[in-house]
Amino acid sequence: MTASRPSSPLPTPGARAASLADVAALAGVSTGTVSRVLSRPNMISEATRLRVMDAVDRLGYVANGTARALAMRRTMTVGAIVPRFGSSSFPALVQALESTLAAGGYTLLLSAPEPRPATDTSILRALLERGVDAVALLGAEQPQQVLAMLGASRTPFVCMWAPPDASGSSIGFDEKAAAVLIVEHLRALGHRSLGYIGGRTADSERARRRLRDLKLAMAERSLVLRTEAVIETDHGFREGFEAMQAIARREPPVSAIVCGSDYLAAGALAALDQAGIEVPRRLSVASFNDNDFAPYLHPPLTTVHLPIREIGEQAGRQLLARLGAGSATAPVALPVRLMERASTGPAPR
Repeated sequence: MTASRPSSPLPTPGARAASLADVAALAGVSTGTVSRVLSRPNMISEATRLRVMDAVDRLGYVANGTARALAMRRTMTVGAIVPRFGSSSFPALVQALESTLAAGGYTLLLSAPEPRPATDTSILRALLERGVDAVALLGAEQPQQVLAMLGASRTPFVCMWAPPDASGSSIGFDEKAAAVLIVEHLRALGHRSLGYIGGRTADSERARRRLRDLKLAMAERSLVLRTEAVIETDHGFREGFEAMQAIARREPPVSAIVCGSDYLAAGALAALDQAGIEVPRRLSVASFNDNDFAPYLHPPLTTVHLPIREIGEQAGRQLLARLGAGSATAPVALPVRLMERASTGPAPR
């Protein structure tokens, strides 16, 4: 015969909020054990943890975050600033970052602002005033005011989607290696004259690096980037569609278009389909990112797989290590690889 579980009435509206002692009494453990289950569950046996969490759920217990933060001198939160969160690959990056931090007991506070002047530090200031224990930023080109604020507050930080460096604060991949994969692939297919649809270089360091590295890889292999077939725009399906329409109207002498993201490439493929321009027989299309939808476009998209989720995971591990909640090796350039599909083919005669 099994022992019956201690019973306790469920809380009613207006009743006193459940306390740590209430949870301990219902679970049949000490208040210290409850505290460890909520803050360091790896220190407690699975059976005890499940019993305590059952009591927490039944009582609707919510820890006093302010009191815990004062006691621990930590809020167990990490702030992240990721602009242009919408039509981009950043959701996958942030999801991986959040999952990694959650496994270490930390909550992610995300800010996804519209682009602002480089001197605007209001969002970072707001996160620091909320007491975040660490910060994840996007890109390597951070304003001096941001770095000064983080240094003055002694807040650990990492820069995601940035070329790895000796400091260990930058997590990313080799952009030039990604560009070389696409250029070598198109060159092997006989393409010599290319166009490009990418992000606005005035707004984004990632867009600047991507176009710069593509140009370098093309120049080293005697390929030509036609200026009349280059359009900078925002990343999105509609933007890619309209950019491809504009290039098609100009009828530049190109045999392939490289897109800065799969979102732009998806729009470009739709525009070519509507115009009756067959891909890849008349025009090849290649891209970067390898988003989940890339294999299901018409035709399936040739693209460079970028380690988007891995960037988020490695950033999370690096922050946890700096907060003393884990270990991490020095960041290295994450691998990239070409996903060759049906949107690219031999250059037409």
